[in-house]
Amino acid sequence: MGMLQNMVEIHLSHCERLQVLFRCGTSFTFPKLKLLRLEHLLDFERWWEINEKQEGQLIFPVLEELLIRSCGKLIALPEAALVQEPCSGDHRSVWSPFPVLGKYLLRYCRRLIALPEAPLLQEHSGGGFHSAFPAIKILKLEDIESFQRWDNAVGGEKILFPQLEKLSIKKCPKLIDLPEAPKLNVLEIGDGKQELFHWVDRYLSSLTELTLELENTETTSGAECTLMLPVDSREKWNQKSPLTVLELGCCNTFFGSGALGPWDYFVHLGVLAIDTCDVLVYWPEVVFNSLASLTRLEIKHCNNLTGYTQAPVHPSASERSQHLPALEYLYLVQCASLVEMFNVPASLKRMNILWCSKLESIFRKQQLGTSELVQGSSCSEAVVPTAVSQLSPSPVNHFCPCLEYLWLIECGSLSGVLHLPPSLKTIIIWDCSSIQVLSCQLDGPPKPEVTASINAPDPSAATTAGEHSLPPCLTSLYIRSCAGMLGGILRLPTSLKELTIKDTSGLTSLEPVLGPPPLSLKQLCLESCSTLASLPNEPQAYGSLRNLEIKDCPAIKKLPRCLQLQLGSIDKKDLDAQYEVMAFKPKTWKEIPRLVRERRRYAKRRAEERRWAIEEQEE
Repeated sequence: MGMLQNMVEIHLSHCERLQVLFRCGTSFTFPKLKLLRLEHLLDFERWWEINEKQEGQLIFPVLEELLIRSCGKLIALPEAALVQEPCSGDHRSVWSPFPVLGKYLLRYCRRLIALPEAPLLQEHSGGGFHSAFPAIKILKLEDIESFQRWDNAVGGEKILFPQLEKLSIKKCPKLIDLPEAPKLNVLEIGDGKQELFHWVDRYLSSLTELTLELENTETTSGAECTLMLPVDSREKWNQKSPLTVLELGCCNTFFGSGALGPWDYFVHLGVLAIDTCDVLVYWPEVVFNSLASLTRLEIKHCNNLTGYTQAPVHPSASERSQHLPALEYLYLVQCASLVEMFNVPASLKRMNILWCSKLESIFRKQQLGTSELVQGSSCSEAVVPTAVSQLSPSPVNHFCPCLEYLWLIECGSLSGVLHLPPSLKTIIIWDCSSIQVLSCQLDGPPKPEVTASINAPDPSAATTAGEHSLPPCLTSLYIRSCAGMLGGILRLPTSLKELTIKDTSGLTSLEPVLGPPPLSLKQLCLESCSTLASLPNEPQAYGSLRNLEIKDCPAIKKLPRCLQLQLGSIDKKDLDAQYEVMAFKPKTWKEIPRLVRERRRYAKRRAEERRWAIEEQEE
């Protein structure tokens, strides 16, 4: 190591025999080193052959970033140095081992127990404080099984991080407290002890982002959820919290029937994520009323969340419109018991609902017209008259006018997606086999003869109509694994550029909406659509096509003539053999030899593809 003293960066990785960095008795420094990375040093145990305090000089006087990862036998970090102060006689001072270190990442060092000793450092004002990292701004600790305390300082004084701005702690099971850090604004705790929750409030006056994932040690249900913070923290707050991002995992401590709800303090909260919360059962409308700045809401793995399964207290229409008035992104993932949605605000731009198998409608029924209420739904009969009397006069003007992106995956109880807003640009529906109706309400009130209900569409009405309408601004449509979905004709808006339908039966025809401008697709992918027999027969529809795939669609006997003429100019295509051969029609006798060669090359390529598929299957 003595030969590397003038280095600015040093990376040591996968040095399997390395046990110590410095031999006993060596004394030198790295005056220019700013970055040190030690990774996958499986036998690395200590910095010197015998751990002892170094005297006379600092080893890393200008080190700015230190990364130590996968050094499973390391038991300690460099101790503080005893340095002779100039013009001070025989008096010696204790200096931090990393005086200017700004970023420190420590991962997979499972035997490390504590950080270096925190020496007493002098401030400009003359006072002193204990800190091994006086300049550090980013500190990340991950998978350190033995880590118990923040310093080795004696006297019971806590180590201080005066400049620390971001602290990340993950998988440190023996750690039960947090350090003093007056400037901390980002705190991440993953798989932490429940005891750590009681230390979080000391940072609430400075935090802008908080991620708190605790061990799931308790399971409770049946309580309406409200946030619960320590009483002393609420008493000392004299201003609103600066918190903008709050992510909670297994944080049942935050919720409970008897807890106070200081959500009014989070006036700046823009992102709220809740993961694996057992006590979240009903939509917390009281909480939603307080989060006027929230733009993103994520709820994942909350298996007890059902929505409105009992009669809620219905506020006035004006109050309902104030729920999450700034919300733009909504993500619901793996909420197995979810049946009903809350009143989504008009500001919503993106809705992702994934693996919610019991969900019956993507919009709350109280948001829609009286003709769309379903008899026998999960709402009690006593609630329906109240809901009907407070409905918006027209879902067209008040119902998600800004929604652009809709993604539905494995929502098996959805039998209809009705009154899609005209603003939608992307729709992805995957493995929702019960959907029978897909419609967009363009103008005027809902038509009961076409969309009689939201949970159980009238089959006779769907059959009579025989068509499914899409939003007029839609540019991308993806439907996959929806057996029996959308029987009949699917009308394609002229704005559509990308269309993918796979593993879906019931659909018989794709037809463009009449009127200018003409349909002009860039991507068309059809696979395993057993009942689909007809494609658009307009020359403009395929003039811009760059990606074409038609496979295993037995009902399509022949490609439209206008599509056949475009096959030669399509960059990427994957067609069944019958469609490829269909395109090989000679215009003159002189072209026959060339067409024969092309058919042979095509047959050879198909044989190779089949062989590769068989080999992959065997592997």
